[in-house]
Amino acid sequence: MLLRLIVGTLFIFFLPGFTLVNAIFPRKGELDKEFDMLYRITLGMGLSIAVTILVGFFLGSLPVEAGEMGYFVEFNIWLSLISLTLLFFIFGWYRGAYQWIGIIHPVLDRPAPPSPGPDDFEYADDKDILHEMQKLARKRQQLKYQIKEARKKSKAQARSIRTHYEKKRKKAEEELKKVDERLKELEKLRAEEIY
Repeated sequence: MLLRLIVGTLFIFFLPGFTLVNAIFPRKGELDKEFDMLYRITLGMGLSIAVTILVGFFLGSLPVEAGEMGYFVEFNIWLSLISLTLLFFIFGWYRGAYQWIGIIHPVLDRPAPPSPGPDDFEYADDKDILHEMQKLARKRQQLKYQIKEARKKSKAQARSIRTHYEKKRKKAEEELKKVDERLKELEKLRAEEIY
């Protein structure tokens, strides 16, 4: 019963609107530079309530025969809200709002939405190169964080744990070198294309 209440509350007051906001504004920082997630959450809550009201209005206004129950029943409301949420989520994913999905499988990775401004790439390959550079830059940040954490944990623990984190740090540093080399290659390739 409690789980049903929590899931119902999420679908009435949050998920449809939040996925709709991400579908409309896929780029991070598009709503506000500093408080983007706060804006997404509050706007998502308001839009969820509006979507739920519209779904209820639509289901209640469908014509029925005299004596029949009608379409405004629990199953139809659930089906409508789940379907709309999935539709908004897929549209948002297609527009590049959910960059984390690329971690699940590379096929699901979508390019990040372009920054505002002119989209005047002279070469078609330039977009692919920039997309790969963005992915590598994100990976580089993650590796730097892993190295920092491994250094911190290797100082404060017992010998066996210290060696574990030293190995982790070395592995992350090797990956970081590979990422840096690939970034240099891409920068050189891009410079050759531009000039």
